[in-house]
Amino acid sequence: MNTIDRYVIRSFLGGFVTLLLTGTGLFIFVDVLLNFDEFSKDPNVSATGALFDAIDYYAFNLPLFFSYVAGPSMAIAAAFCFALMLRNNELTALVAAGVPLQRLIVPLLVCAVPLVSLWWVNREWVIPEIAHKIARDREDVRGTRAFGVYCVKDSRDNILIALQFYPRDGSMRQAYIIEPGPDGRAASLIQADEARFDPAVNLWRFDGRAVRTFLDPGGGGLGRGFSTQNLTEFKLRLTPDDLILRQAAEWADLLSLRHMNRLVNSEQQLANRPTIVMSRHVRLTQPVLICALMLLAVPFFLTREPANVIVRGTAALLVCLLFFVTTFVCHSLVREDIAALLAWIPILIFAPVGVLLVANLKT
Repeated sequence: MNTIDRYVIRSFLGGFVTLLLTGTGLFIFVDVLLNFDEFSKDPNVSATGALFDAIDYYAFNLPLFFSYVAGPSMAIAAAFCFALMLRNNELTALVAAGVPLQRLIVPLLVCAVPLVSLWWVNREWVIPEIAHKIARDREDVRGTRAFGVYCVKDSRDNILIALQFYPRDGSMRQAYIIEPGPDGRAASLIQADEARFDPAVNLWRFDGRAVRTFLDPGGGGLGRGFSTQNLTEFKLRLTPDDLILRQAAEWADLLSLRHMNRLVNSEQQLANRPTIVMSRHVRLTQPVLICALMLLAVPFFLTREPANVIVRGTAALLVCLLFFVTTFVCHSLVREDIAALLAWIPILIFAPVGVLLVANLKT
């Protein structure tokens, strides 16, 4: 590693950290301005309590903000690095010294590997572990307020309906569980006044009346009878954290790739299977998209002749905006049969363009 490499790396990392902190801070600042009143809607919570609730909420959302901001920050930091060198006529001196402009991109790509790896670790291990914290409602950060849970399936296709679910206590009231038979039809119904999750054995224990009602196998026709069975516990493969996560509109995107693969490859009947399949392919393409965005932004500032930085920056901005619009449109089209194609279309279009721009740099 020579002096130029260290100079480029120092400039790139400095810009990346600055943009990352600025972007995350701006993200939180705007969200606080728009939604801070939601933290103080509970009359039993003081102003100080609402402030601590907001801190708790945004602290757990920092990994999610990082996953949103890291990719664009890398591309902008790389562009700023070479824009400053272009403005100070440093590129002309390097070309005169016999340094190819493509060589200057190498330290950026070397830095991109650990940064993209950090992004992947954050997405695959950190966010899934605290997904239930991220999915919390701003109005009820402490989880003291009850809400209804409707038609949530577990891995065995049991359907849960609970009129009142208390996240903080891990309990629910007026719960109904529909158990399917071998043919997929409803075979029995469990009605429970109250259920409480036992994390030690990973099952739900019933308090009060809990009855399983199922069809009498000895009966036949429309008039066949029903039989009942009293229950004290049930192995529902849904934890309180799972129920909190399922309330989020985009809960599938908070899962790890391993979890998404298990859901897709299982025999479970998923109502949002196309969304999970699309999220899985998008997750796989994200690291490549980050690198492709860097290759699109950087070449506009690598030139052997003095140039107007604003003009170059405007051209780079337009190309990157086209990249973002194409990516947004393709990833918003949820089609299970062509999910892989939709996820890879932005890469198939813009990655060759980025490579071509780098290859055609005149040195």
